[in-house]
Amino acid sequence: MTWFFILCSIGLISLIIYWQLIIAEGTYLGARVVAFTYDWVAERYNSIKEFEPEIEDMAIGEPLMNILAQQPRALVLDVATGTGRVPLTLLRQADFEGRVVGLDRARRMLAVARRDTDRDRVYLLQADAMALPFADNTFPVVTCLEAMEFMPSPHHGLQEMVRVLAPATATHPERGWLITSRRVGWEAWLMPGKTWSHEQLHELLEQLAMRYISIQPWETIYDLVMAQKVNE
Repeated sequence: MTWFFILCSIGLISLIIYWQLIIAEGTYLGARVVAFTYDWVAERYNSIKEFEPEIEDMAIGEPLMNILAQQPRALVLDVATGTGRVPLTLLRQADFEGRVVGLDRARRMLAVARRDTDRDRVYLLQADAMALPFADNTFPVVTCLEAMEFMPSPHHGLQEMVRVLAPATATHPERGWLITSRRVGWEAWLMPGKTWSHEQLHELLEQLAMRYISIQPWETIYDLVMAQKVNE
């Protein structure tokens, strides 16, 4: 009985560790743990994720360029940029002539991004997504992919991104686009308080004065979310 109890305890502890560090990537243990987890795998992150340029351009580059068609020289903010997935995709787009500010808390992830991106067009900044170091209404486009569920407060992180997003106006109707993602699938159920249902996220975006909301299937465990901030 004693050995059975010990084995069960070890199994339970192993499941908890797997949940906290692999599925939740440390999010319930605090922002420092999340950053440490990413820094630990920074040099291997791209190979672990198996990013392929052609697929990335189709999944990320094309939707972004649809948004940027009327503002190819826009300054884009990419929150939780990691190893520079979004900046790298944008720089491969022939029609994109703008610049990207990539922000992340994980120092070694940024070091990989800095090594691989064009420093003349990509500015990388180590900072906290919970308190973006930018003024209100600064960026015409803000992106944040596959990251909000790992923030201390996804709701607050979303509010911060909307805050720094420059709204569309009569003279600049092309501005104000947020491109982000929503975690879906069975793993999303294992992250209570970190994910939203389709309806919950749609309602939240409306409360934040976002319009033209689109939440569509995208990758296996994510929906792609697009919405525009309108100056009303």
